Amino acid sequence: MGVNKTNDNINAFSEVDTATASEIQTQNVEWLYEGYVPLGTVTLICGDGGEGKSFYALALAAAISGGKPLPGTYKAFPASDVIIQNAENPWPSVIKPRLEMLGADCTKIHRINENDKRLTLTDSRIEAAIRKHNAKFIIIDPLQSHLDLNFSMNRAESVRPALTHLERVAEKTQSAVLIVGHINKGRGKAQHRGLGSVDIVNSVPSVLYLGRAEGLDPDVRAVAHGKSNFAELAVTQLFRLNKTDGFRWLGESDITPDDIMRFNASRAREDKGKLDEAVEFLMEILSDGEVPAVEASEQAEEMGISKITLERARKSANVKSKRVDNRWVWHL
Repeated sequence: MGVNKTNDNINAFSEVDTATASEIQTQNVEWLYEGYVPLGTVTLICGDGGEGKSFYALALAAAISGGKPLPGTYKAFPASDVIIQNAENPWPSVIKPRLEMLGADCTKIHRINENDKRLTLTDSRIEAAIRKHNAKFIIIDPLQSHLDLNFSMNRAESVRPALTHLERVAEKTQSAVLIVGHINKGRGKAQHRGLGSVDIVNSVPSVLYLGRAEGLDPDVRAVAHGKSNFAELAVTQLFRLNKTDGFRWLGESDITPDDIMRFNASRAREDKGKLDEAVEFLMEILSDGEVPAVEASEQAEEMGISKITLERARKSANVKSKRVDNRWVWHL
């Protein structure tokens, strides 16, 4: 007796959950930060370490908490609660003082406590905290500190599901998530310079690049829009960051993400040249035996070699240190 496969197929087809385009209600894109940070999804900001990405994120948080306008916008987003998860800086001595300096309403700034359990991108506490405070802006800084321990940033199958989950949370709560990420030390186009899999950049709808560029003062940074699935790329914004003035917006610029990446690559090559010079210096002065550490440091300073570069060169050249007659000496 034959099996009626036709009826089985019909039943299987009828159980498939589908949606027809004519039944889907179209929606306009809504923005937390017009043109730069859309609501209901995830935005990524990339840059080299120490360039001010975390400070920039806090500047956005401060403005959102106080309902203050951001550069390039005509009106401010209504004052809203913000959740900040920063794994690199302590709150009492860094995060809160910066927020206060930026004029944030700290009654609207929150964090999810991680005393008992580290927070990851797929953690249910993110959505719970958003709903608890009706938060509209969530900062996760940096990306790599909030991935599951079994995930690899270099594998698309690890990163994309976590980002997809976070995007769904943002969509359900109509909040904006900003993820802070680093760039690698390579060369090439901006979209290929994110630390980890290129799928990280590919899977989010809005990507910003932050850093220095040729012609800018040393304490000025550019934030250039490199990707937007919802609108034309927004104009680049500049800000100044130093100990004297703190954080200050400077206005618009025509700097591109690739300009930032080129400057970063050039500086990396320059740093490598300085390191090579410092290694050569150490090999030369230590070739005949031990040298007092103080003397070596003074000679290096006279040659224009910074303390940081000298320490990196010591590690690279495998220079050892030991105490002899109450003073430290270096030797190969």
